[in-house]
Amino acid sequence: MCTLLLIATMTFYLLGMAINKKKCKDEGVRCKENDVRDKEECVRSKEEWVRCKEESVKRKEAIHITHYSLLSPKGLLVLGVILGVGLLLYFKYLNFFVEQFAALFGLMGLKTNFSSFNIIVPIGISFFTFKLIAYIVEVYKGNMEPCKDFVTFACYIAFFPTIMSGPIDSPKLLIPQMANTRSWQNDQAAEGLKRVLWGMFMKMCIADKVSGYTDAVFNNAYHHNATSIIVASILYTFQIYADFSGYSEMAIGTSQIMGFRVTENFMRPYFSQNVGDFWRRWHASLMNWFREYIYFPLGGSRCSKARMYWNTMVVFMISGLWHGANWTFIFWGAYHGILVCLYKLTRSVRSKCVMCKDKSVRSKDTRSTLHLTLRKYINIVIVFALVTIGWQVFRCHSFGQFVGLWERIFTGFGPVFKSWALMGFVPVGILMLKEMKDEEGWNIHLLHSKKLWVQIVTFALLAVFILYFGELEGGSFIYFQF
Repeated sequence: MCTLLLIATMTFYLLGMAINKKKCKDEGVRCKENDVRDKEECVRSKEEWVRCKEESVKRKEAIHITHYSLLSPKGLLVLGVILGVGLLLYFKYLNFFVEQFAALFGLMGLKTNFSSFNIIVPIGISFFTFKLIAYIVEVYKGNMEPCKDFVTFACYIAFFPTIMSGPIDSPKLLIPQMANTRSWQNDQAAEGLKRVLWGMFMKMCIADKVSGYTDAVFNNAYHHNATSIIVASILYTFQIYADFSGYSEMAIGTSQIMGFRVTENFMRPYFSQNVGDFWRRWHASLMNWFREYIYFPLGGSRCSKARMYWNTMVVFMISGLWHGANWTFIFWGAYHGILVCLYKLTRSVRSKCVMCKDKSVRSKDTRSTLHLTLRKYINIVIVFALVTIGWQVFRCHSFGQFVGLWERIFTGFGPVFKSWALMGFVPVGILMLKEMKDEEGWNIHLLHSKKLWVQIVTFALLAVFILYFGELEGGSFIYFQF
């Protein structure tokens, strides 16, 4: 992995320098040509000026043609994107495509001798590849100067708190911080320690605590009834959030201790009132990457509605495939893409309905606040249920397993499968109370209290809770496989 990362980092570092150099050279040539042309036009006759204009058009066409050559800035950009995507295709998806082609040929009655390749997938390849692509795109667009120091650039790509599972930091945000000197800040370090501790709580007391229950139910769904499957699905919804958000909290906290500010990744996603809002809160750094480098180049929303829906589906299908080489991930991405498209499609109708309801409520001021709060939390519950169904697909190893899961749900309810892992609902309750406090803006502060003794007591209690209640020998992070 280290050798691959070093080679990829060196390659993209040189590509960034080459793109910038070619752009500067091309701009310099154009400026010189414009100056000469202006001087000549002052002394030429009208007929000569017309002829010069025709020659200028030809030169522009020539420049337009060379613009797409391999050594042009765009050519170097395309080369870099191909290299980055090629890394992902080889290490993550080669065996998947081989298996699918073998299955396709089998359906056609053709015998094949395809066999899987023994490929070791480098940890974090999906994350550092996206950082490499983002860097050369930003340099090409002129949004940032190429990094002149290779060590600084290598530190950005291999920044150890985030290389395994994100956040996917923007090069414009992190490279300047690495290039500048930093000094120890007590307040920043203390805030970082708090976030590390909270991340450990989410990982060890929630994600690892309930993983035994979710594994037992999902891996043996035919032996469980609808009650146990629904409970396991809800627990898995919190498990994957606590696992991934917990890692992000620890990564952000570790970065703060070292004096770096990295991208926030989760903003209380389970308090979203619509699916679009959920994807602005969940894994925000990844969705920002898809929006900047796939959605907008495809046309974004500044196009026809049909094209906009197509762009949305493309982004979510790629997002699903990015998570893993399995049809369940692709289906999961398509599922969320359809939900977002339906949300956009019905936005105007829902807005009119909400305005009509608001007008009827305004006449009853004493009930307006209750009505709005009730409507808000009904929307939150609906979105949570839709997201939970999506996580069922995400958790299943095959589409057949997902269908079997729902077959068991429709067979009827019964006693819930009992396990000590159900105690995980206790820290889940603590997590949701904390997030509700942040969402609603309640003036209750413990780890961030103005009183030092309150901070110390809360920190100590949280540490003791982790030691006595948490799983100290838990498994690896779920997103390490991506």
